[in-house]
Formats: sequence, C-alpha cells, structure tokens
Amino acid sequence: MKALVGAFVALAFFYVFYSGVMAVWSYIQIDGVVDKAWEDQGRNGPTAVHAAILNGAAEAGVPVDARFVVVGEDEREVSVAVRWSFPAVTYKGESLIDIPLSVQRTYEKRP
Repeated sequence: MKALVGAFVALAFFYVFYSGVMAVWSYIQIDGVVDKAWEDQGRNGPTAVHAAILNGAAEAGVPVDARFVVVGEDEREVSVAVRWSFPAVTYKGESLIDIPLSVQRTYEKRP
C-alpha cells in the first residue's frame, strides 16, 4: 500500500511538472508571436497586428480566442494584450483545470 501511494505521489509530481513546463512553453510561444506580429505588421495598424497574432498563435499550436486578443492605439503608442489558458487537466475533452496566461506589450508607433 505504501509503495502504491508513493507511486501515485511521484506520478502526480511529474504530471504537475509537465503541465508547468507546457504552460511556460505556451507563454514563450505567444510572447514571440506578439513581438513578431509587431515587427511584421506594426506599420499596417492594429487590425493587421491583431490578425498576425491570431495567425502566429495558430501556427505555433496555441489556441487563442480572437476575443482575447486586444490591440489598441493612441497618438503615440500601440498596446497589445493577449489572454489565453493552458488546460492542465482535461477529462473527456473538457478542461477541468486551466492555467491562465497573458502577455501585454506597449510599442511606440512607427512613423
């Protein structure tokens, strides 16, 4: 019985570790997508940056809902906020526990 409990604890530890690593990977992917979208589409306005973020996230394999990608601008800056979650525990295709993640950036407008 003690060995079974020890095996269960070890399995749970490695699953938590795996979920954390995958959440960090997801964050790094979206962080890079946001920067690349700004580099490639920054001169074309917020709509182009928004579309580039959605396309980049899909290519990276990170599901991001378009409603949670917000690109705003004022006279001098463009701000980008992306929110998504990594499903840490799923059961029968339904996410039971999510790890919420977000990336926020502010860029100076290009002439």
